[in-house]
Amino acid sequence: MRSKIVPITNVARLAEAGEMLLTRSPGMPGMGLCCGPSGYGKSTAIAWLATRQHGVYVRAMATSTPTSLLDAITRELNIAPRARIAQTVDAIVGKLAETGRPLFVDEADYVVGQARLIDTLRDVHDLSSVPVILIGMEGIDRRISLSPQLSGRMAQWVHFQPASIEDARLLAKELCEVTVAEDLVAELHTRSKGTVRNFVVGLGRIEQHAKSRGNSKIALADWPRGTDFFLGSPRGQN
Repeated sequence: MRSKIVPITNVARLAEAGEMLLTRSPGMPGMGLCCGPSGYGKSTAIAWLATRQHGVYVRAMATSTPTSLLDAITRELNIAPRARIAQTVDAIVGKLAETGRPLFVDEADYVVGQARLIDTLRDVHDLSSVPVILIGMEGIDRRISLSPQLSGRMAQWVHFQPASIEDARLLAKELCEVTVAEDLVAELHTRSKGTVRNFVVGLGRIEQHAKSRGNSKIALADWPRGTDFFLGSPRGQN
């Protein structure tokens, strides 16, 4: 399997939103949200966008506090935290404003609902004017909408959707080192229910099966009957 980012629909939409946040007019809101169910490829897409935009990436946790979140940001910016929270915010704001680097906060579900964490990120956004992009699970958008102070700053909302059959064809073409026939791509797409993670896992198993038999192409008829795309063969079956 090739290791690369494939510009499927969700990735393209995220890239467009990221570019619009970076190039927005002065004074316009600059926060964004990327959300969707687990397995839809959010983390991979965000890691790619953060790298592409030379962004600052941090991950919130269940135990996050304003101090711990700010400390994580200072580490990514290679600056020392200050003795007081306000001083740390000032240092972060100054560095972000100087570099123009966007801030990505993954697992933002842990942030939404905690007023002090939200206020801290709002301060960083308002004072630095750099994009602040939150990444969370399905439903976080509804929680954000309950906070006027946060939702009013959201300029871009990217809801990750199930992969389409066109996305599936593109993933198979770009990632697999063997040719996967249309009927096998369609069957895997149906079985994966549009979940990118499962689809890619299935592609890996399909490629492995074809290569182990010295085949450069594989169709649905070549896939062992009764073998799961994601878990493997039933016990005792080759």
